[in-house]
Amino acid sequence: MANGDETSFEHWVRQYQAFLYRAAWALTGERTLAQDLVQETFAQAWRARAQLRQPAAAQGWLYRILCRAALRQRREPWAPWDEADCAGAVAELPALDARIDLVRALQRIAPAHREILVLYYLTDMDYAQLAAALDIPAGTVMSRLHRARQALRRALGEDDTDDANAR
Repeated sequence: MANGDETSFEHWVRQYQAFLYRAAWALTGERTLAQDLVQETFAQAWRARAQLRQPAAAQGWLYRILCRAALRQRREPWAPWDEADCAGAVAELPALDARIDLVRALQRIAPAHREILVLYYLTDMDYAQLAAALDIPAGTVMSRLHRARQALRRALGEDDTDDANAR
């Protein structure tokens, strides 16, 4: 990738676009902002492509670029959905109620907890890849993930004493 080959970069975009979009949407709560952040991430990655020395670390490297781009946006935290606006749309979809509850619970937990949960459950990253993406030790990944699960359970109103069904 460091050689600047545009065809390789296009393949790279196709490979990581969905991952970055899911991460950006989960971190921001806004689809259009997530799309903008993904575009900005790839633009910055193209400009800094020579800095990536290990292609196997591309996913973590892109995620760090995405996080920095999200921080520069300095947007307000997620605004809760107005149930009156979407009452008719969700009345017939009971599974959607659970998803909305999860989104609301994610809004109520700390950004660091939301970030680790999103990365762990929406990607195929292992602890080592998470550590690289977040620039923290693997042991910190495990403890932060444990605390994030507990925080999410509390936000969902569930008992957080048993971590056996964590994944």
